[in-house]
Amino acid sequence: MGGVELKELREEVKKVTREILMLAARRNELVLKIAEIKQKLGIEVLDRQVEIELFNDSLKISEEIGLDKDFTSRLISFFISESTKIQLEKTRRVEKVGLREIFYMAVELERSGKKIIRLEIGEPDFTAPKDVVEEACRALREGRSRYLPSYGITELRKAIAEHLNELYGTDFKSENVLITAGGVMAIYVAVQVLSNIGSEVLVPEPAWPLYREIAEHLGRRYVPIKTRLEDGWIIKSGELSKHASPASSILIINYPNNPTGKALTLRELKNLVEEARGSGLTIISDEVYSRYYFHDKYSPSIVKVLNEGYVLVGSFSKMWGMTGYRIGYLVGDRAFIDRAAKILGLMMTCIPEFIQRAALKALTDDEVVVKNVDEIRKRVQYMYSKLKKNSLIEVYPPDGTFYLFPRIKIPGLDSSDFALKLLREYGVAVAPGSGFGEYPQHVRLSAVKPIHEIDEGIEKLNQAIQEIV
Repeated sequence: MGGVELKELREEVKKVTREILMLAARRNELVLKIAEIKQKLGIEVLDRQVEIELFNDSLKISEEIGLDKDFTSRLISFFISESTKIQLEKTRRVEKVGLREIFYMAVELERSGKKIIRLEIGEPDFTAPKDVVEEACRALREGRSRYLPSYGITELRKAIAEHLNELYGTDFKSENVLITAGGVMAIYVAVQVLSNIGSEVLVPEPAWPLYREIAEHLGRRYVPIKTRLEDGWIIKSGELSKHASPASSILIINYPNNPTGKALTLRELKNLVEEARGSGLTIISDEVYSRYYFHDKYSPSIVKVLNEGYVLVGSFSKMWGMTGYRIGYLVGDRAFIDRAAKILGLMMTCIPEFIQRAALKALTDDEVVVKNVDEIRKRVQYMYSKLKKNSLIEVYPPDGTFYLFPRIKIPGLDSSDFALKLLREYGVAVAPGSGFGEYPQHVRLSAVKPIHEIDEGIEKLNQAIQEIV
């Protein structure tokens, strides 16, 4: 009897599954019709308020029928992601080039012998200090290239904790630190630990493109919160709450910001964090540019605002010129660090010890950081002064980082087409603004080259703008 009943139940499951698939197909047909209407009316594909209404209605139904709320949220998030994908494919124009393509093209042009002024990439022209290089070599000669615990060497974890404690007056221990292969891996691991497949990752835009790529690669839904130059690149009060849904789990913030150079005051950071925590969000604070802050020794940090509910991302790449060393770190509570270490161990076992020893040496040299920041500040301010002289350019006065994100006041300008023209005809590489969100009139400029190259690059930028006008 039991075997017969089991067979019947399995057949019923198949039948219900088929019905679900038929309904999913019907849903996709409706979404296509919506896309066609939006295209005719010139309406944007994304409508966050409609999405949140769908979430709320679905959760009411799930409560009435006794369906798990988390399951419902993940399911609706998947439906919305699929709907967005269908609509974007329906309305998609010709694929535009982004930062990655411009970078590759610039490299190839240089290899062919053409001079290219490289203002597209955020890599400083200074390299690691000599004593850091020597420490890496010494560690290699001593055979420090064997397997390690995935957490990182205790000496480096402790040194990072003490470094942060000295800067911010915190009380971190080595157990609060995980060594990662750069900031990218730190963010990747943090998103994986702090969210589930189908959950939402909220990010203020303009934003570093890899936030979106990481979220989507991990099966999370990326939800942008657009900010504007006219508002000083700040999230207006209440805007974050409007974008949060029952499926939202993480807010990623990056101040000082890549690409705008915007930094928040401590009060602005507190307001944003309070709103985020009120919406039940855990915060990933990407602070790799924290020392590239032009108003103080360091920018306002999440650690000055919260005692829990956040993860901090740091890196050695920018401050010490160690981009190719690929070493960064995560800071969080012990439970988070333990989970993150397991994921890191699956991905790459551990960070090579000779690289960790080099990073440990770098932490003893704060003078080089001060020197690097001072040099970049001069370059950024020079670039800003040059851009301000062009009446067809609007730009935020940067608080920090290497970057400026000017808007070119030419109606209908496409930043991808403009970046291609600038590269091919003028020999200047810039990052299209469309890679950082819906900013087709913006380009990102990186002030990491010597003043004379910045000067020449901006002159050619101005020439290209005049040609278009």
